[in-house]
Amino acid sequence: MDTQNEHLQALAVEQRELIKKLLTENQRLTTLTKALRNRIRELEKQHIVIDREITEIPIDLDLIPERDLGNY
Repeated sequence: MDTQNEHLQALAVEQRELIKKLLTENQRLTTLTKALRNRIRELEKQHIVIDREITEIPIDLDLIPERDLGNY
């Protein structure tokens, strides 16, 4: 009975250590998820701005590189 008790205590210690590791990993992943959500939000804002700028350029407008401006 004593060895069984020791074995159960050892298992409990292992489980506690595993729980601590998993909690730490979960916290790290939660932080990473928040950072990625913020980055996605930033990229979506940039995408909207780019879409808005693209729609403002007339279709028939010919864009001339600056180095070629003297030729026209």
